[in-house]
Amino acid sequence: MKKLFSILLLATLLSTPIQAEGLSDTIRPYVEKYLGAEFAVKLFGEKEESIKLPEIPKVNKDAKSIRPELKEKTKNKISKEQMEKSNLNFVFEIYESTRKIKPNDNDVAKWMNVMEQGGSREGVYRALVLDGTYAGMENYDSPMTDSGIAFTKYYVNNFLNKNLKKDSIEKTNFFTLKRVLTEQTLEVLDELAFKDINLFYDWYAVFSAEIAKKYPNYFKNKIRKSTSRERHRKWGSFVPTQHVKSEVIIKLHNLFNANNQ
Repeated sequence: MKKLFSILLLATLLSTPIQAEGLSDTIRPYVEKYLGAEFAVKLFGEKEESIKLPEIPKVNKDAKSIRPELKEKTKNKISKEQMEKSNLNFVFEIYESTRKIKPNDNDVAKWMNVMEQGGSREGVYRALVLDGTYAGMENYDSPMTDSGIAFTKYYVNNFLNKNLKKDSIEKTNFFTLKRVLTEQTLEVLDELAFKDINLFYDWYAVFSAEIAKKYPNYFKNKIRKSTSRERHRKWGSFVPTQHVKSEVIIKLHNLFNANNQ
């Protein structure tokens, strides 16, 4: 309470952005914590981000086939019970984000068993979007809406370094588009991880923080709602890379779903 009182007193006394060298760096974290990021921007101005979006690499699919698998270095940080709970939550979220339905008991048992036997989250996702059920969804008349097109252009331009024309997006089935762009995203992440795992974490941190800023009402989870690049990067470096990839997959599909109304 003492810290909060001090911050409120400071905010009352100051009516212009703080420019004193070093002072804002000391006080800003407390303002963001207790009064929110938006108030901190008004008080201090925009913050210079220390984590930058890495250069988007070209995908070399031929090289990928002969590369060794990325070794996980963080599995020992998560207990077996925590992993099971996280995997269970993943199964429900991946069904709802890709197919807009909840999995039945048989689906849950099937995919939990796959992961318990060493199967990856990425593998579960690919199985779900490459099966007959999803293929049938791609045959539905599911056009892109104006808001869906706007999100697509925003995403590919900012995070895949591509420029898609509106007319080409309009001709694409909604379910096909989000599957293809998610696949391209995973390929970019693989390239970054192969080059330097820190670039992989940086991309995830910037992506997660920026979409939380742009679409604050789309996320309920406290971490997903965070606009801090540092917080997202810290989380990403703590969990297995498969968890990071599954977050990207779920966020992307949910964003497409929410924007294509």
